[in-house]
Amino acid sequence: MTRRRGWTLQGLIVGAALVCVTAAFAETVYVQARTAQLRSGKTSLDQVVANLRYGDQLEVVKKEGSWLQVKTESGAQGWIYAGKTSKTKPSGGDSGLAQLGRSMRGSETSAVTASAGARGLDKVSEGYADRAGISPKDRDTVDRMTAYQIPDQEVEEFLKEGGLGEYAK
Repeated sequence: MTRRRGWTLQGLIVGAALVCVTAAFAETVYVQARTAQLRSGKTSLDQVVANLRYGDQLEVVKKEGSWLQVKTESGAQGWIYAGKTSKTKPSGGDSGLAQLGRSMRGSETSAVTASAGARGLDKVSEGYADRAGISPKDRDTVDRMTAYQIPDQEVEEFLKEGGLGEYAK
């Protein structure tokens, strides 16, 4: 019985030590991009968990390839493309000029979605097409173009190769 308690106590001590060592070596990075989004997964197509601002401090939880799983100061956790971060705090982030720039920028633009243009003609557009005399043939062409869908994987590869979206520097 006493020996069992001894092993349990030793296990707790080792576990606590591991937690302390892990916390002591937790890496901190800073958002280095003007716009950055924290996502639920490791692709630019995963759901946005939080919008991050230039200079935000992030604690690295895990690294996988070019993505970092991080935790924000407010406790939100998700993934960010490593190219959007820096190990050094951005300089001048607290200067008056930088604050003015941030205030002028206002809220960040909404996320770009690959399907933004694939909606087809709505009733308002159809009414405009009728008034403007756009032929049925041209409407069919537009409908075919808007119905065309690109698989998420192809969109992801396109963004990576082009350095766009999450992969922009």
